[in-house]
Amino acid sequence: MNAHRHVWLSALLVLLIALPAGAEEKSPKAFPGRGFFALCVGNHDAKKRSVPDQFRLIAEMGFDGVGDPLWLGQEMDANLKLMDELKLCPAMLYVRVNVSPKAKQAYDPRIKDALARLKGRGTVLCVLMQGLKPGDASGLDHGAALLRELGDMAAASGMKVSIYHHMSDWTQNLSFALEVVRKADRPNVGVNFNLCHWLMADGDKDYRAFLRANVGRVFVVTLNGAKLGSKTWTNGLIQPLDCGDFDNLELLKLLKELDYRGPIGLMCYGVGGDAREHLVRSMKVWKEWMGKL
Repeated sequence: MNAHRHVWLSALLVLLIALPAGAEEKSPKAFPGRGFFALCVGNHDAKKRSVPDQFRLIAEMGFDGVGDPLWLGQEMDANLKLMDELKLCPAMLYVRVNVSPKAKQAYDPRIKDALARLKGRGTVLCVLMQGLKPGDASGLDHGAALLRELGDMAAASGMKVSIYHHMSDWTQNLSFALEVVRKADRPNVGVNFNLCHWLMADGDKDYRAFLRANVGRVFVVTLNGAKLGSKTWTNGLIQPLDCGDFDNLELLKLLKELDYRGPIGLMCYGVGGDAREHLVRSMKVWKEWMGKL
C-alpha cells in the first residue's frame, strides 16, 4: 500500500469513528454561509419533544443549526453546552420588541447579557417588532431608535440584528421593514426573507426583484414547501419541502447567484405529525437540491 493511500484511509477511519452512531452527515453546502438550520420544530410535533430532544433530533437529521427564542434564563448555559456537544449552531434566535410609545418596556433588559454570552457563535438576533398596526409610520423614529440600540448592543459581540417580518406585526411587510432598517442606519442591521410571510403579505410582488435590489441587507432566509395562493399556514403556506408548488430550487439558485452568505432555515411551524418524519422528508429534498446547485 503506497503512503498516499495509507494516509487517505487513515483519515477516512478517523472520520467514521468521529461520526455519532445513527447520525446523518451534515447538510451539503452550496452556500458559503452558516448552513441549513431548523426552526419551530416543536410547535406542532405530535411527540411533544422537549427542547433538548428537539436539538438531538435536529442534529441527527443532519442540520447545521437551530432557530429558537432567545434564551434569557438559566437554560442558556445548558442549551449552548448541548449544542456544542451536538455540533449545532444557534443560527437564529429571536426576541419581541414593543415599538408602542406607551409600552412600559420595549424589550427585556436581559438581552444585553444574552448577546454577550453568544459572542463568536455566528448567531443572528431576529427581532419581531410589535405594538403598532402594520406599517404605522408614526412609529418610525422610535422603532428605528430601538433597532439602533439593539444593533449597537449586538455589534459589541460581533453579531447582526435582523427584522423578522411577520403577519400582523408592525413590520409585516418587507418594504416597510427595510424602511425601518435604513432609518436605523447600522451596517449590522438588516432583514429576514421569510418565505411564508412574504407569500402571505407580499405575494403579489416579485421576490426576485426584491432580493436583487436588497440582498445585501438580507441576513437570514427561511423557506418551506408552500402552496401558491393559499391563505392558511398549515397545509398551505408552510409544508415540508416535498410539498406545495412554490419553486424553492429557483429561489436557492437566485440566492447563490447573488452570493447570499447568511443562514437558511427550514420553517416547521404548523407542520403536524411526528417531527422526525417530516424532517427526514425535507432533508432528503434539500440534499437533492444542493446537488443541483
